[in-house]
Amino acid sequence: MPNAACKHHNAASRRRLRICAVVSLIVLLLLAAAVTALAITALRPRPADTTISAMRLTSVSLSPGSLSLNVTLDAVLSIRNPSPVASFAHAAGQAEVFYRGAVAADADVPPGRVGAGGNETVTLRLTVLADRLASYAPQLYGDVVGGAGDVSLTVQTTVPGTVTVLGLLRHHAVVITVCHVTVSVRRPGAQSSSCQYRTKL
Repeated sequence: MPNAACKHHNAASRRRLRICAVVSLIVLLLLAAAVTALAITALRPRPADTTISAMRLTSVSLSPGSLSLNVTLDAVLSIRNPSPVASFAHAAGQAEVFYRGAVAADADVPPGRVGAGGNETVTLRLTVLADRLASYAPQLYGDVVGGAGDVSLTVQTTVPGTVTVLGLLRHHAVVITVCHVTVSVRRPGAQSSSCQYRTKL
């Protein structure tokens, strides 16, 4: 009888050990999966974004007789990198200004680099020439002279670059931003804008 009791006790102990081992293995696997998921989330590059933070009217040349209008704008482009672990090095980009769907002006965005969690500000000089908008000259003249003197423009910027995670992983990215900007000709410095952006990785 004592031998039978000992054998039963040993068998029960082995079962408990096996259960403990299985439970411990499951817990370790779950912890490993959680750590992996967190690592992937942390290392995933977050898209940079660009916005037109300000657009200043610097000069206006108006000739009513010939409907000639030249407007020079300074657009302040802000490039923000929200990622805490990745830098964004961008090549030269392009900014285009549209009036009623037609290209009114363009400018190059100089290359640069935005560190993790950093911001970069670039000022672009844009000259809107009425001869580019010959078919829209009456409307442009009407916007400037008539009404409140507000001109609605669309500014699109395309900035290609490389996202580098922890100095090791590299991803090509193109940041495209479209901003709808209203500039006041009668009140220099007054403007409003709303921007939408998307990033191609």
